[in-house]
Amino acid sequence: MSFTVINTFTLLDPSGAEEFEARFLSHVEWMRAQPGFLAHQAVRSADRPEVYVNLGWWERPEDFQPVLARTTFKEHAEEFHRIVSVEADPSAGLARLDGAPGEPGDLLFVDFITVEGDTDAFVGAYRAYARAAAAVEGFVAADLAKSLFARPGGFTALTRWRTGDAARAATALPQYAALTALAGIRTAPATPVAGNRAVPAPAEV
Repeated sequence: MSFTVINTFTLLDPSGAEEFEARFLSHVEWMRAQPGFLAHQAVRSADRPEVYVNLGWWERPEDFQPVLARTTFKEHAEEFHRIVSVEADPSAGLARLDGAPGEPGDLLFVDFITVEGDTDAFVGAYRAYARAAAAVEGFVAADLAKSLFARPGGFTALTRWRTGDAARAATALPQYAALTALAGIRTAPATPVAGNRAVPAPAEV
């Protein structure tokens, strides 16, 4: 299980996308060099292009916490807050499955999930879904993380696909129907901005 930092960035001015992406790419280049950093995936919402989501995977919370105190991080954070609002959701990575290597034209979907009942049952159902989805031609990757305190009963999932047809085929699986019976799921289609997904070893699915 990895420590997963999920940040949602919303542009204060929709015309500021180019500036934000340039600053963000500089920031993640610095973050990749920090001890304990494993990988990240940043996406831009297709339905709400003013919104970006970044999932950052770390070995342990203890590796991430010192980064927040470093001068460079504080400088970058100050720059970001001039152009975006930021919502942080520290989470625990619970499931990860890799298929084919990612490519620039892949489609990504971020699922914002709320479970009001048995969260363990939901995690088990998600793992069953991920295994079934991996058998769909066009599957690339899937991740599931559970919010530690910002969203009680909240989970975030990220799936990556070669085509929209592959993603739609996965949502037609009975295992996906089992998920929707256990949780409320809001799906946001997205496009990749930057990431180095292949670094961490796969977690149990």
